[in-house]
Amino acid sequence: MQIITISRGSFSHGKEISEKVAETLGYECISREILLEASQFFNVSEETLLESLHDAPSMLERITHGRERYISYIRTALLEHVKKDNVVYHGHAGHLLIPEIAHVLKVRIIADLEERVAFVKQGKEISTVAAEAHIKDLDRNRAKWTRYLYKVDIEDPRLYDIIINIGSMNIDAACEIICSAAHCETFKTSPESKRALNDLTLQMHVTTAIQSLCKAEVTSRDGVVHIKVPAQKIKSTNYSSPQMQSQVQETIQIGLTKDITEIARKIPGVKYVTCDVERPYFS
Repeated sequence: MQIITISRGSFSHGKEISEKVAETLGYECISREILLEASQFFNVSEETLLESLHDAPSMLERITHGRERYISYIRTALLEHVKKDNVVYHGHAGHLLIPEIAHVLKVRIIADLEERVAFVKQGKEISTVAAEAHIKDLDRNRAKWTRYLYKVDIEDPRLYDIIINIGSMNIDAACEIICSAAHCETFKTSPESKRALNDLTLQMHVTTAIQSLCKAEVTSRDGVVHIKVPAQKIKSTNYSSPQMQSQVQETIQIGLTKDITEIARKIPGVKYVTCDVERPYFS
């Protein structure tokens, strides 16, 4: 059992290959479902979020901690889907969302520009020049999106286990290569990698649940969750005595610890919570 992520350029038959691989292996195939869940979390339409892919920083920068919130929720939604294994995910940077998991086969599908242009022009009245411009615009925006969110170059071959040039083979051949790799011992689920996946899923659930309260470092091991919150900055006032300021600091620290702990304990799979909130400081 394993997880397969398929990264694909626009008009490179990545969707068809992903669906073929999933059908051949009997796996679940997912893509837009993750984006839909993210749109529900941000309370924006799926179309709006999809449009933001064409201008990565614009929408997310208008949301407080937009980039962090987006990655956190997308990771949580994807992890929830893939933790049961036997999943093919083709979509937005799946290989970058779960890099810690050993049994993930990371595939990149590429195609020559000429073939991509021909694909765009199928059944459409569009010139070669216009088709090329459209493809290059999509590529540029997708690269921009990846750099903005994950600080990496989507074309970096080190991010993938397999890179397939679909221009030199058909969809069936590409599918055969991926399925063959999927059966390798290297990418099979082990008890250790399964445990790591479950721990990461729970960690991200907790991180996502408390991120509206504060930034925190969350770790999870077999249902035991530890949350560490760095010191929060609070605004000082010249009208407060040192004793009053100390009471304010203590009240905030105790209240935040209580709120975080209550939220974390309600998440399925959490067995025990420790919460270390550092004492806030005045700016």
